[in-house]
Amino acid sequence: MIQISFFVWMLAAFFGVLGYLRGWQKEGIATAGIVLVTFAIFQFDAFFRTIFFAFNSEQLFLTQFLVFIVVVFLVYQARQIGGGGRRDNDDVQEGLIGALAGALNGYLIGGSIWYFLDINEYPFEQYITAPAIGSQTDQMLGIMPMMFLGGGGDGTGGALSIGVLLIVFVVLMTI
Repeated sequence: MIQISFFVWMLAAFFGVLGYLRGWQKEGIATAGIVLVTFAIFQFDAFFRTIFFAFNSEQLFLTQFLVFIVVVFLVYQARQIGGGGRRDNDDVQEGLIGALAGALNGYLIGGSIWYFLDINEYPFEQYITAPAIGSQTDQMLGIMPMMFLGGGGDGTGGALSIGVLLIVFVVLMTI
């Protein structure tokens, strides 16, 4: 059986390679979009749960997942639409910083999906089960992006709010 934590780290590795190819500026913009959509879903979670009160946990997870994935897809395609492409192959430093930013993006994407599964109590039990109590994957729940940035499922999202402001400031300075 594959652990959810393995999925998160594989996404981080995949997006790290993608970040190396794209460069740090494009990955920085993607990071901003990912953090913003994660922040929006976190802040409006109670609103979604009251609006979609007839939804069961599977439908609520799919709604959160689809909104998240669509926005992630759009932020990764935004620079491609505007004429951006791959980075200059001669600049290794830009590639390495891009790889770090891409790995962070993969971690944010995988960790956010895992968070959606966790707050909806693992709705697809026949395919994905909650980690066993005390297992290595269970111990990793505390380092999911939303757990430490948002303060957990019941947190206020203070650190995430500050992170959003910092990322928006950095992105505005690089444009």
